[in-house]
This record gives sequence, C-alpha cells and structure tokens, in this order.
Amino acid sequence: MEPSDSPLHRAIVDEILLEGPLRFDRYMALCLYHPAYGYYQRGEVVTGREGDFYTAPHVHRLFGAAISNWILARSAGPDPAPGIIVELGPGNGHLAGDILSHWTDSGTSRDVQIVLVEESAAQRDHLRGAFAGKPVRVASPGEWDGLPNFTGVVLANEFFDALPLRVICRENGELREIHVSVRGVDLCEVLLTLDPRSLGDEVRGILRGLPEGQRMEFAPEMETWLQRISRKLDSGSLLVLDYGDVWETLSAPWRASGTLRCYHRHRVDSDPYRLAGEKDITAHVNFTLLEDLARSAGFVRESFTTQASFLIRAGILDLLHDAMRGREGDPEVSREWLTIKNLIHDEEGMGEVFKAMVLTKGQEPDPSAPSRQAKKR
Repeated sequence: MEPSDSPLHRAIVDEILLEGPLRFDRYMALCLYHPAYGYYQRGEVVTGREGDFYTAPHVHRLFGAAISNWILARSAGPDPAPGIIVELGPGNGHLAGDILSHWTDSGTSRDVQIVLVEESAAQRDHLRGAFAGKPVRVASPGEWDGLPNFTGVVLANEFFDALPLRVICRENGELREIHVSVRGVDLCEVLLTLDPRSLGDEVRGILRGLPEGQRMEFAPEMETWLQRISRKLDSGSLLVLDYGDVWETLSAPWRASGTLRCYHRHRVDSDPYRLAGEKDITAHVNFTLLEDLARSAGFVRESFTTQASFLIRAGILDLLHDAMRGREGDPEVSREWLTIKNLIHDEEGMGEVFKAMVLTKGQEPDPSAPSRQAKKR
C-alpha cells in the first residue's frame, strides 16, 4: 500500500480539506493516537527488538531495579513503604515488572501499589493480563481525575517526549508556526503566523530568545500533565527520565532545524509526513521549559543530572556486581556489562543524552540527592 492510500493518510487529508492546515500537534496526535490507525493504538509491538526503538527498560532489567532502589531510599523507617507509585506511559510494562520483581526480592512487595496510566487501549488490555493478580491498577488518562489523591512517586520514563508537539520558528524576525497541509496527494508543511495568545507565559519567555532561523518544539500537554499530577500528588516526587537538554543547548546553532525525529524499524529520519501512523514521532524534551512549568504547578526541583549519574547514584553498578557474583568466566557476563554500559556510557550511549530530573511536592528535597545541572552537549 502506498503511503497516500493508507486509511490514516486519507483521514488526515479529509480533515485538512475540511478545517484547513493542521497545527503540527494536531497532526502528530492523529499520527500517534488516532483511535483506529494511530501508531500507539494499533496493538502492534513498537518497542524492543521486534519494534521500532528501544527504551531503557528494554535494555536491561537492572534499570528497573535501580529505579526501585531509588524509590525505596526515599521512604523512611526499618520497613520502607513506597506508598503509591504511578507510571505514566508504561507501554508494555517492562519497567513496572522489573520494579515489582526487585521489590519481591527485597521483601517489600506487600507494600507496593502501582497505577499504570496508559493511552493505548490495546496496551491497557495487555497490561491487565500481564499484571493479573498483582497489586497493579491499569487506567486510561481519561480516568486520571477519578483517581484518589496520594502520597508517593510518579514515574515519567520517556513520557513527555511522546506528547504531541507544536513547532515554532523565527523567520525574518517573526515567529511562525509549522502547520501541515496537502499538495496533490502528499502531506507537506507550511509556515503560518503564530498567535501569541495561544502560548503560556513560560513558553513566551523562552521564545523571546529564539534565534533567527531556529526551530523549537514543545508539547502543550506537558503543562497539562504537570498540573494534573500536582493536583493528585499531595506529597512525593515526580521522576522524569527522558532524552533532552536545557534550552541553552537545544538552541545552539548546530540544532537550528530542531530535534524532531522519527523512528521506524530501528532507523531514524526527520520526515514526519511520510508513513503517517507507521512510525514514532518525537523530539528532545526542553528541560528548561519543563522546570519552569513544574514550578508554576507547585513543584520544587530537587535535582537535575544525567541518566548515567542518576543510575550510578541509585546503585546500578552494585546491582550489576551482585548479579555477576559467582559467574566468573561466563561469556554472558561480558554481554551484560556491555548492555549496562549503554545505559550509563557518555559516548554513543544513553547515559549522557538522557537526563533525570527529580521534582518534589509537599516535602523537603533530599539533601543527599545530586543537584548539579546536567552537563551540556
């Protein structure tokens, strides 16, 4: 089937012909979350070896064990109770499964309550089956307001990068916005004048420094989710693990075209208008904007560092050492080390590109937590 013959392509073209050019976040929402044809809604495997890309939980189970260590370390008392743990966008549940396994090994499983908030109906069905009989509740984003207020931890591992994006650029001194139109049978982008009334104060503040010729992506739903989390989280922490950087680095001249990327069969490209609904669309998280929005929502930044630093502080190397004890000479040990190295390595790995930001609410920040700003790339 040619790309222009797909049901999603036809649905997008029909909406453009009816409504006019679509703002990019609307287009991206259709590509990823159309109820019948969206990339995340089709029920197909999109992560891991059989999918289009890897996430950290797919790289090694000790990623989840280290997150478990971090959660337990934030609880006081001889028998720490982590309280309620909410994971946003859990996908196929790898991270939650590894956390549960580690808690079981640590003897704390009786205290665990996990809520998995997943957009995809197909993935929700999978999660309910995978965690049947375990202390796990599966909910849709639409059920968020019905959840009780809680004390605990919210995990956002590669969550914010998957939210639909607006794309802004400065052209001839004027701020303009990317929209999607149709030319013949092909989808294409057009630049339209930006309506500043559609932007919040935090975004407007960053855009004042947008260089000529530069593009900036941001997800309007980032603010929505931070506000929603804040309303439910009486006391606790939000851990954001995602690839991205501070605005100073994202606005560097060598990133003038922005950071929007697409993933399909473990290959990356920068054309979101081809194969609509068949590949992931994403961009680096702007952690400067994230922190500004979080502060407005009532959070305090406890720490911001690289994923490598965060995982090492959470004990991933100790966990690896324990897992390798007594296995000298086992060739699998070397493979495991190389796998873990991808999570924490600075060059060509996930350790430096991915960042970890801890935001707290209703409690004093942990003074022992890493607080330096992440190294810029």
